[in-house]
Amino acid sequence: MFDTLTLEVIRKISPATVLDIGAGQGKYADLVRQAAPQAHIRATEISADYVTQFGLAAKYDDVRVMDAYDLIHQHKNETYDLVVIGDCIEHLPKSRGLDLLNFLTYRCGYLLVIAPEFSYYDTAKANLDHHESHISVWSERDFTWHDRWAWMRSEVMQFFLLRGYQTSPMPFDRLVGDINANPPTVTRMGTGAPFKPAHLLTSIVSHTEVIDGNSYTYRNF
Repeated sequence: MFDTLTLEVIRKISPATVLDIGAGQGKYADLVRQAAPQAHIRATEISADYVTQFGLAAKYDDVRVMDAYDLIHQHKNETYDLVVIGDCIEHLPKSRGLDLLNFLTYRCGYLLVIAPEFSYYDTAKANLDHHESHISVWSERDFTWHDRWAWMRSEVMQFFLLRGYQTSPMPFDRLVGDINANPPTVTRMGTGAPFKPAHLLTSIVSHTEVIDGNSYTYRNF
């Protein structure tokens, strides 16, 4: 549904380093290779079977078979231009998902999260890995702790773009403004038919303080 929007966001950010959390079939590696072919892409994937089944070692520069939550304890010193969590965060308990988002905000330029809200997944019926179960519900209400982010919903799916604390040459306001000025098309779920133009709603909270008579605004980028 959000593939063309994702491609456009990646092109504009032009990341040199990308972390794909919950790689699955490697879809986001394919999108990054199209939009930023120079990028070094690292993946985490909890299912070793998926790494083999979907040939993830050929799609990514580096694949770690691990629970993404363990990044918090094992890889504190890594930073990325872009982190993608596509159709994955709903597989984590809400508390762990929020911990992971806070951890990653410090360590990336941008954080892209794509997740359903109104969607139940019967993994037993679909004969899928048990890690695919939906165990937490996410919506825009779960991102109000963040100071600079944008989002949109289409059918049951949601697209969240968070500005991380690492330096990025692409300012948040310009990125969102460019997307909304010339929006890519969002497609219908299941059919891939064109549906509507993308439009990102923004939530920005900046802090201004006067020090020695001078006004300073924090996180104004």
